[in-house]
Amino acid sequence: MNYEELFSSLSALEKDLKDSVKAADRLFKTAQKNTADGNMPELIKALSQLSEVSSQMGDRTGAVLKEAKAFDTKAYFVSGDFTRQLLDACEERGIDVKGEKGVYEMFPYKVRIYGDDEHAEEVWINRKKHPSVRPSAVADTIKAGQDKLRKAKFNESSFMKELSEAYDTTCMKEGLRAGSTLSLTKLYKTMTPMARARKEYDMQAFAFDLARVYEKGPEAWNSPDGRSFIFGTSRDGKSGIRVLSSAGTETYITTLRPLSAE
Repeated sequence: MNYEELFSSLSALEKDLKDSVKAADRLFKTAQKNTADGNMPELIKALSQLSEVSSQMGDRTGAVLKEAKAFDTKAYFVSGDFTRQLLDACEERGIDVKGEKGVYEMFPYKVRIYGDDEHAEEVWINRKKHPSVRPSAVADTIKAGQDKLRKAKFNESSFMKELSEAYDTTCMKEGLRAGSTLSLTKLYKTMTPMARARKEYDMQAFAFDLARVYEKGPEAWNSPDGRSFIFGTSRDGKSGIRVLSSAGTETYITTLRPLSAE
């Protein structure tokens, strides 16, 4: 199954339907004018033509509806066709994809595709259900979101200020010495102590901010009090937060500590 084939069929049928709608609108306006003018012969003529066009419009609407209903969306997802075509569309748009079995990271988005019998026909981008079942449209949404995030202004100083404050708070709460190495996932939880905060600023958003400050390099990894920090990284990707640079370079960032703690 392929949605693009359905799209082509529906587009052709909708073109005919559009012609009928335009004709009906034109005849209705003619009937209104003749009513205002009191031109009964022309009014009856316009209404008769409108009746014929309306019947045609009903037939064409039925044809579009029949074609749409014939597409088995559930089978499209369960078969894996939707997923394969989405991944192809992402590749065409240069979207980096990592994952398998319906759970993918398209940095900084988490994309989940439910194609089992119980939860078929669902695509979730982060925590929001996406209504489209057209792979190319979903890929376009992700690409547009990525482009928008990359173009948004980012203040690395403000981010490092919040990160360093979370570092200090965590050390104090856990009775750790200054200079300890702390995991970034732990710092994220300190930064977002409430579930509502994590919903407004989820891990994907945190990872995206990390990616931007990490790409700036060590000269940007400073707190307002003058401390310089260093990020720890991992090669296996099991314990780190995956980030991508603007050039698509993959890094797993794991920890944060003051540089003076070396």
